[in-house]
Amino acid sequence: MLSGLHVLLPAQPLFLGSILLSTIAFIFLYRIVRHRIKHLALRKLPGPPSPSFWLGNTQQMLNINAIAWHEELFKTYGSLVRIAGFCGEYRLVVSDPRALTSVILKDQDVFEITPWSTETHRVAFGPNLLTTLGEHHRKQRKLLNPVFSIKHMRYLTPLFQNITHQLRDIIAEKVERGPQEIDMVDWLGRLALELIAQGGLGHTFHSFDLKRKESEFSKAIKEWSPSIGKLIYWRPLFPMFSTRIHPKILRFFGSLLPSQALHNLMRIADVINDNAIDVLKKKQALLEKGDAAFINEVGEGKDIITVLLRENVGAAEEDKLPEDEMISQVSMFIFAATDTTSTAISRILLTLAHHPDAQEQLRKELTEAQANVDGKLDYDDLVALPFLEAVCRETLRLHPPAHFVQRICRKDVTIPVSHPVETASGPLSSIFIPEETIIYVHIWAVNRDPSIWGPDAAEWKPERWLSPLPESVATAHIPGVYSNTLTFNGGGRSCIGFKFSQLEIKTALAEILPHFRFSPTKHEVGWRFGGIITPTLKNSTYVGPQMPLVVEKI
Repeated sequence: MLSGLHVLLPAQPLFLGSILLSTIAFIFLYRIVRHRIKHLALRKLPGPPSPSFWLGNTQQMLNINAIAWHEELFKTYGSLVRIAGFCGEYRLVVSDPRALTSVILKDQDVFEITPWSTETHRVAFGPNLLTTLGEHHRKQRKLLNPVFSIKHMRYLTPLFQNITHQLRDIIAEKVERGPQEIDMVDWLGRLALELIAQGGLGHTFHSFDLKRKESEFSKAIKEWSPSIGKLIYWRPLFPMFSTRIHPKILRFFGSLLPSQALHNLMRIADVINDNAIDVLKKKQALLEKGDAAFINEVGEGKDIITVLLRENVGAAEEDKLPEDEMISQVSMFIFAATDTTSTAISRILLTLAHHPDAQEQLRKELTEAQANVDGKLDYDDLVALPFLEAVCRETLRLHPPAHFVQRICRKDVTIPVSHPVETASGPLSSIFIPEETIIYVHIWAVNRDPSIWGPDAAEWKPERWLSPLPESVATAHIPGVYSNTLTFNGGGRSCIGFKFSQLEIKTALAEILPHFRFSPTKHEVGWRFGGIITPTLKNSTYVGPQMPLVVEKI
C-alpha cells in the first residue's frame, strides 16, 4: 500500500500541472468561442477581409506604415466598419458622429477604456486619469480641473515664453552664419519636455544645457512609445487581468515572461516614477516652509503640481488626493504631454515650410501683434490672433497626434447612426453592439469626413476658419471638446490639458516664427503610425523621430 503511494506521489505535481494547463486552455477556448458567437451580429456590417484568424486585421491597422491603410478603409467602407480582431472576434471602427455621441457622451459608462490601456498604464504608473474608471475617474478629474483653467494658463504664459526663448537662442546661434539644416523634432521634443516639466512640475531637466548629459528621465520618455508598440502580440492577454490584482503581483509575473519590450517598459516606468517621487517630495518640503520658499524655484510655485498640493492641503479629508495617486498623476502628465505637443508643433512647422505664403502671413500677424505690446504677448493676446488660431485648428484637425482611441462595450447595447449603413440584408439605422466588443473611435476619419467638412476636407486650408464653417459641420454635432473636431476627444475622458497644449503650441510659434524662416529639405518626411504619429525620413532605418528643415535667420 505504502509502496504504491510512493509511486504515485512523484507524478502528482505533473498531474496537477496538466490539470491547470488544461483549465487555462479551456477558459481561453471558451472565450474565443463565446466571442465568435456573440460577434456574429457584426458580421453583416461592411469591412475588409481578414488575412489571419489569430491576428485578424490588427497587423494592417497598427503597423508603423498603417496610415495609407486607414485612409483606404474609410474611402471603401464608410464611417462604420467591421474589422477582424484577435482569434476571430469582430471589432468596430467608428467615425459616424451620431454613433460616437452615444459612445463618447450618452453611454460613456457603457463604453469604457479598454483593459489593455488601463492595465498597461496602471501597472506602469498606478491610479491616474488614464487608468481609473467611473466615479474614481470623475473624482480625480474634478480635483485636477482648476489647475487647467484659463486663469491658470494666464499665470503660465510668461514661464512658457522664457522657456521658448532658450530654444530660440540656440537656433539663432546655429544659423548665425547662414541657413542650416536642423532636425527640428529633436529640439521641439526638448521644448515640450521642459514646458510640461516646468509648467506642470516646477522642475527642469536642463534640456537646453548642451554641456549636461541627457537625463535618464528624458531618455525614458523617448523610449516609452516604441517599447509599448512592440507589445501588440500580448494584447489578447490583458483583458484576462483583473484590476483587483495588485500591480506588484502583475509586474512579478511580467518579469517572468520572455519579452524584452515588457521588461524595458517596466524599467522605463520605474525611472519615471522614481523621478516623480523626488519631485513631489521636494514640493511638499517647500510647502512646509511657506510661499516665500518658492521665489527662486522653477515656476515660482505656479506649476500644476504645487497648485494641486496647495488645494489638497485645504481640502476636506474625503476630497484629498492620496499620495500614490499624486505621484501617478505626475508621471502621467510627463508621459501624456511630451510626445503629443512636440508632434503637433513639428507638424505645424513642416506644413508652414511647404506653404511659404501662409508662413509669411502668420509671421506678419505675430510681428505686428508683438510690436503693439513691446514684444510681450500675454495669454489673451495669443488667443485673439485669428490666423494663428486658424493655423492651429486646421493642422490639428487634419493631423491629430493620435489617430484613434479604443473603448470596450461593457454590455449589449444598440446605438443610432447618422446615415443608414448598407449591409447584405438591407440598410440599418441603428447598430447592435455585443458586450465586450472593441470600438475604435477614429479621430482622424471624423476630422476628415467630406460629408462633414466638404469636398476639400483632406486639404490644409486655414482660411476655412476665418469665415463661417459649412452648415454640415454644425449639424453633425461632433462630440469633441475642441473646434468641432475630435482631436482632444470628448466627454468625461476628453484631454483635460487641451488648453495647456494649445498654449504650448501658440507660445512656441509666437516666439520662433518672427525670427526664423523654415523651408523643406531635399529629404522626404513621412509619418510613422503608432499611439502617437511621429515624423521620420522615408526609407530611413532609424527608429527614432526625424524632421530636418532648412532654418534661416530673419
